[in-house]
Amino acid sequence: MRILFKIIMTLVVINTPLWAQTMKISGAVYNGSADSSLVQNIEVNLFMNKGHSIIDDSTYIQKTDSKGRFEFANLAIDSTILYYPRVNFNSIIYYGQPVRFNSKTSYFESNVVVFDTTSSAERIVIQLEHLFIDAEPGKLLIREIFIVNNTGDKTFIGKNFIQPANHFVLQFPLPAGFEDLEILTPEAQDWVRVQGQTLYHTELMSPGSRQFSYRLVVPSKRNEVQLLRPILYPIGASNIFVSNPELTIEGPGITPMGEFNIRGASYQRYSVSHLMPGMELSLSIKNLPGRSFSLQWLVLIGVIILLVVGFGYTLMKSKS
Repeated sequence: MRILFKIIMTLVVINTPLWAQTMKISGAVYNGSADSSLVQNIEVNLFMNKGHSIIDDSTYIQKTDSKGRFEFANLAIDSTILYYPRVNFNSIIYYGQPVRFNSKTSYFESNVVVFDTTSSAERIVIQLEHLFIDAEPGKLLIREIFIVNNTGDKTFIGKNFIQPANHFVLQFPLPAGFEDLEILTPEAQDWVRVQGQTLYHTELMSPGSRQFSYRLVVPSKRNEVQLLRPILYPIGASNIFVSNPELTIEGPGITPMGEFNIRGASYQRYSVSHLMPGMELSLSIKNLPGRSFSLQWLVLIGVIILLVVGFGYTLMKSKS
């Protein structure tokens, strides 16, 4: 029995490294615009990301079979590499779920879902908008958070898809005279441009939702500011949060909802619902704080007055 046990253990020790030396990734390509039908004879590329480096190995390319499936075998085991099956469908790149090796298995599944395309925005809605308003002397501080949803079954490619310089997918009107625009959504940093009073978002939008956020400043010399914004996409609900208790918000359809706490901070909440394209969101923001006059300026003015008075007194005395 001891001899038999040793033989079995030897075979296990010999064969285990061979089994563990490679891994396999398989999956299928589905068309989400055609009832998730399988896509045959389409090229799949295995895209690899190692840390901050991209490994684009053209040897890992194959086409799906008659059942829409693909398989990459004999892959080197490396827990520092993320593997992504990648498909180019209608000139748009789609990725499967990332795969990273773990010691529990050497076989992984990652499917790729592709979509037909459309340039019509009829299925684009803003599911929810959060508008945060604050004020400092001489300026209005605005932060916007949008939850945008593509409710259709096609990738929305926007306008001018074949003209990169003019192409955009979503557009967001900005207030007149705005300053210090900052994009707060990290993944959108390279997908936006501003022309005039409009912010253009250029990333293609597959079915599903995404969040987009930015902040800006609107200078004001008065204690009241009028914000007007045309509605380009249907908005299910727009919540307006005001942190300064002295500010008041008025406008068509605006309903005060009372006090609201967010992460320990207290806001006055206002709400407006069911805004449709062609309408306008109109806000009258009142009781902005006035510009403060710093103590340094008061001291400087006082010194200048004393100097003028002293100089005048000395001049008059010398003449007398």
